Amino acid sequence: MKDAGEVQKYNGKRPKPSLDPSMDYLINAEKRTGLMCRRKVFDVSFDNDAADSDHLDCNTEQPSGCERCCLTQPTICCDIHHPNYFTLYTSHVTKPTTMLPRSHISKYEKTANDFTFQDALDEWREQKVVEVYGWYHLNDLGPTIVMPNAMLDRIVDCVHHQKIQNTIDLKKETGWTDVESVGEEVVALIKKYSPLPCSAPFATTPLRPISTTSFGGPVTISQSLAPVPATVERWRNRCSACGLEGHNGTLLHLFCCFCHTDLF
Repeated sequence: MKDAGEVQKYNGKRPKPSLDPSMDYLINAEKRTGLMCRRKVFDVSFDNDAADSDHLDCNTEQPSGCERCCLTQPTICCDIHHPNYFTLYTSHVTKPTTMLPRSHISKYEKTANDFTFQDALDEWREQKVVEVYGWYHLNDLGPTIVMPNAMLDRIVDCVHHQKIQNTIDLKKETGWTDVESVGEEVVALIKKYSPLPCSAPFATTPLRPISTTSFGGPVTISQSLAPVPATVERWRNRCSACGLEGHNGTLLHLFCCFCHTDLF
């Protein structure tokens, strides 16, 4: 047991939330084979079967004792055995849809285009505050009532890495609740300042063959888009004694001169 003055060390891990077994049985009573009753959970948890009743001592004049103190069995058990009596307490809250995980943005150096887009997005949210709430809200509360600063920075980072191309991407990367209303305006701003790089018009379409006429008849020349690698001539040794390639004259000076010199 730890002393009162001992300080517990923080290990950096968040403690996992634990659910009390009684609460677990109460919530999942219909899934427990040996339970199948929510009232039974209360009887077991509070040990109701062991409770003594003193209704006979409270009213000795009646043979059945005191009607107020007497423990009676309820006619309505729980929502599992009598579901029609509990429809009023049914929850109609729909579960939120699971959001897709947002992209991981690596560190980068902002370019001039990034700062230009950031200023344009900041100016847009200021105009949107004036348009929706009025100039006095912009003066008092600032533009963050439309788009927080952290969300603006997130959009700029994602646009730099080409992660946002439509409102679905904008919702996924930011979780912005106003995407349905003004998301198209932000996407239009993104496409204006950070358009997608245009691919080459003939990147995948081959060119038509060109027919030319020569002295021997028509000749068809097929143009290929794939670049033809230039033939790189491999460097070869040259003998300093005889001037021929393929060997050097450091150790074979006498042999080279004997082989490549006309002695007769």
